[in-house]
Amino acid sequence: MSEDFGFARAAERGITLGQIGHRIVEENDLTRVWEVRLEPGEELGFHIHYHPYCVISLGGGANRIETIFGEEIATDEPLGHTVFIDQKRPIHKLKNVSDTLYLSRLIEFKAQRWSYVDDPSNARPQADGSAPEGYAAAFREILTQTADLPWEPKSLDGLSQKMLWRNEETGASIALIRFEKGVGIPNAHAHASNQFMFCLSGRYRYIPTGTTLVAGSFYCNPVGSVHGPTIADETTVFLEIYDGPHYPVQPPWYTDPKDAH
Repeated sequence: MSEDFGFARAAERGITLGQIGHRIVEENDLTRVWEVRLEPGEELGFHIHYHPYCVISLGGGANRIETIFGEEIATDEPLGHTVFIDQKRPIHKLKNVSDTLYLSRLIEFKAQRWSYVDDPSNARPQADGSAPEGYAAAFREILTQTADLPWEPKSLDGLSQKMLWRNEETGASIALIRFEKGVGIPNAHAHASNQFMFCLSGRYRYIPTGTTLVAGSFYCNPVGSVHGPTIADETTVFLEIYDGPHYPVQPPWYTDPKDAH
């Protein structure tokens, strides 16, 4: 089999590879489960797989795979269709060419990881500190000086944020969140993904349970877990992380839909 899996071709075309699914549904040490959801005519952009995987269709019809080399492969994936891929394939994208929603679960088997000789992310700096060809394209650091960012008010009075990173495709985000003293989330609620909070300063309390976060506290609300209402007994700052979309629907305490994302 050819060792050209299309990384050079992608670089020539200025293509940045994306994720293999739209959101991670579940993950453990052995598997990672993705949701793939494509409306008619919608496309999942160019990507490559690093693990063997199985796809189980939860509904759909005709799809089309297009490789980075221009080869097109028609697939039919109705409800219940299952396919197992246990060999490396070139960079490719997937398009729903039917008139119905395509929904599937893609299960990666993490015990085996594939490597690609033409993958620029394999490159490493030389002993003299110089970077080999292709290294810069794979090296994508993000450095933010949070003190230089302004606090952006949200549509709940007394709540503001500094957005540090966000994946617009999955809804995952990392932000600094500040509750002024006496402000909190007024209703019990649940999230559409896992929420992680590390308290940097202040005192923040979950009223029904009395659970209180102070500087150094780490707190996790698993997806679907009902919690709140809450109150900040002191002005409180969190590092808040979501691994997917924040809310299943816009909560009533936000008047701006962007604040619920």
